[in-house]
Amino acid sequence: MIRRPGHLADHTPPVGTPVPVEGLDLALAGRNVAAAGGSAERFAVSFAAGRAAAEGIDPVALAGIAGWRAGALGLRDDALRSIDSVRSTGAGVAAAAALGMDAADLGAFVDRQRADRYWWPGRREANGYVCAVGGFRGLGGAWTAPPADGRPLDADGAFAVRTGERWWRIDADVWGSHLSPLDDEPEPGAAGAASVLTFADSYLAWIHVAGPA
Repeated sequence: MIRRPGHLADHTPPVGTPVPVEGLDLALAGRNVAAAGGSAERFAVSFAAGRAAAEGIDPVALAGIAGWRAGALGLRDDALRSIDSVRSTGAGVAAAAALGMDAADLGAFVDRQRADRYWWPGRREANGYVCAVGGFRGLGGAWTAPPADGRPLDADGAFAVRTGERWWRIDADVWGSHLSPLDDEPEPGAAGAASVLTFADSYLAWIHVAGPA
């Protein structure tokens, strides 16, 4: 397991060179992705990979897909719609390249994502672990006490943990996560296939999916 916050789907660092696109400010788009909790570097590389695979793809749609792949959790729904759209125009290879997967896996990925926001083709090899969030603030993380009392919330992809006296909400999917402080202890929601795991000797909270990958 990784020892710092991050997603196991990102175990391979982004490698590539951004390609300028007329009418689209990639630097601004990257800053917006970073402001939304993603990685500007991974956005640029994912966008470039999509363009290299099929230059005819709508750059705005590709930017949304690459932004989601870069960890901007709020782009998830728009990105899934864009993937469906570009697949219908024959540019699915570009979407797959932006996501860092084989074009042959794209259909299964989209179908699985509708029911399981934590699925990606490599999850089996990760033994069901998806991501780690939080971390020790003294090393750039979010928390000054280890998380405990992890519980699901009613919203899809949402969990809560307690660090010291403060409760936090975790929203996550395969590519991104977001932490937000809560004013009060939340009511637990129904348990699902995904759960949040905490350990007494770790400042990380883990999202894990049990069952078949």
